[in-house]
Amino acid sequence: MIDPKKVTNYNRTTSELQEFLLFCVCVAGKKSTIEAPKLDKFLNALKVEYGDHEPFALVKLALDDDNLMDMMQEYKIAPYQQRYNSFVDLITKLDWENLDESTLDQLQSVRGISTKTSRFFLTHSVEKFDEPVLDTHILRFLTDFGYKDVPKSTPQNPKVYERFSKLFRSIARFEGKSVADFDLEVWTKYSYGNA
Repeated sequence: MIDPKKVTNYNRTTSELQEFLLFCVCVAGKKSTIEAPKLDKFLNALKVEYGDHEPFALVKLALDDDNLMDMMQEYKIAPYQQRYNSFVDLITKLDWENLDESTLDQLQSVRGISTKTSRFFLTHSVEKFDEPVLDTHILRFLTDFGYKDVPKSTPQNPKVYERFSKLFRSIARFEGKSVADFDLEVWTKYSYGNA
């Protein structure tokens, strides 16, 4: 199971990358500590049904068996149609064996994977990827740090996103930390009550 408090791992196996990308999709707009156990139960149920396969193969077997939506509903992988569409795109649009080589554009071709989700996956899976995930925690941190005109939610305009990414990157550098480490530190602080 993915530990939402320890998501950075640059040495994931193919199977672990697949599980982490499913996790990234499932937690979009949701509380990670609730979604992680649901995804774990869902994948374990698929293993019982289809055998010990990698996560994407399990999703494909359930899809081919016309059982995917039923399993998603049973394990509350919701919103159902959105997550179903994302799961189908994951197994049909991406290179299963080389997810850590995926580009932002490739990831964002998957329905349900946005600017934030694609960067979240790459930030915590690929060491050389050096962009922050501008979620509400990071944006609140930038506001608390003293920056003006910080949006309240993830900016969808690429120029605005890049402007605040650069600010966060420069603070991480000043603190002597990688973007991923500083991102996780800020997220943990703002998520678990120290801010």
